[in-house]
Amino acid sequence: MNSISDTFAAGVTKKRYVLGRRNNEEMGLLNLGRYLALDGSAASYVGLDALRPHCILICGKRGYGKSYTMGTLVEELSLLPFYIRNNIASLVIDTMGIFWTMGKSNDPQEILLKQWSLDPRGVEIKVFVPAGSISKYEGQKIEVLPFSIPISSMDGYAWCKLFSIDEVSPLGVLLIRVVAELRSMHGSFSFDTIMDVVMEDERADSVTKSAAENYIRTASSWGIFTEEGVPVKDLVQRGCTTVLDVSTLKDLDVRAAVVGQISKEIYYQRLDARRSEECMTMGYEQDNTGMPMVWMFIDEAHLFVPKGSKTLASDILINEWLRQGRQPGLSLILATQRPSALDPEVTSQSDILICHRLTAAEDVNALESFRPSYMKENIGDSIRKMGMEQGIAFILDDTTEAAHIVRMRPRLSWHGGNEPSALGYGHEKTE
Repeated sequence: MNSISDTFAAGVTKKRYVLGRRNNEEMGLLNLGRYLALDGSAASYVGLDALRPHCILICGKRGYGKSYTMGTLVEELSLLPFYIRNNIASLVIDTMGIFWTMGKSNDPQEILLKQWSLDPRGVEIKVFVPAGSISKYEGQKIEVLPFSIPISSMDGYAWCKLFSIDEVSPLGVLLIRVVAELRSMHGSFSFDTIMDVVMEDERADSVTKSAAENYIRTASSWGIFTEEGVPVKDLVQRGCTTVLDVSTLKDLDVRAAVVGQISKEIYYQRLDARRSEECMTMGYEQDNTGMPMVWMFIDEAHLFVPKGSKTLASDILINEWLRQGRQPGLSLILATQRPSALDPEVTSQSDILICHRLTAAEDVNALESFRPSYMKENIGDSIRKMGMEQGIAFILDDTTEAAHIVRMRPRLSWHGGNEPSALGYGHEKTE
């Protein structure tokens, strides 16, 4: 079977639209689907550049293809030729626990795939889950790997924010002082070590120490922070697709802390790797085994970069990934049902918008406020033209300054985001 990338590159070269690219280069294209003609028929193929970094916003109300489209992009990256794929790593931050299914082929939609000259196939993925949740997945026969963040990677101020503790309160002062002391003396340390130092502190009263103990025990129960942690290089690897399932972390602040720490580590490791790449271009010998270019996918993005407030992931995602990430080669793909709940920086910094059906006026208005000057009609009218069919998307591309309505291609791998049916197991919707 030809891969979808092979079929796309070899089959339709003159009748297609390419998003995110100004030249006619044939290599490194992701197949999104087909342009939807005015009469509703599928016309030219639509591709997306994968050679250079992008910021992509995917939005749409529940059930119209938001997560499905995100999975399509992940599939396409995994199907790139090795000489391109080996320079890229894909990381999916899974907030709903639905992307682990990509390892299985999409057999329920085999007939639909045949209509696109495609065959069902799974994606080779690694699924990481919080170390404390391993037993839940193993009990369901799902193959997963443990992931954790080193306790020492967060300073006292970050712990105070995570616990919603006033930094100048007696408890906040104690935590900041203790964590700073341990970070200066040790490369890594455990929660037990923090507790020992807290209890030995002569400047804090017993009530403050007891409060600190309660918070530290709570943090230990999350199962995501450990003494050594798992290196980000194990999570992000060349040519690999990784899913980090954070759905078992019920506290949204904890999820944001995890995403923030991972994003920060990737960013700074990628800066180092980019310098090495520049030196190699100049002819100097360098180690080329550093962090590859990264495509990071985040579902339910409004939980991490919300409008009007900050999380422990906001600053790194907005300031480093969205504003500066293209230079070091970082792509950020954010998906949300509620674009009105996103920080406005997300829309303004995104070079590609993929919008499925939206009906809430506040969400449409949030996109409309950033309508580019090259659009002749408003975004609301363009969204209404799509109708109610699932899998149709309105796409804006700043690079080519063009707008399109596209029928997204069907998934090759199993989509775990389908709604369950009251008919019971085996009757889930697959359209």
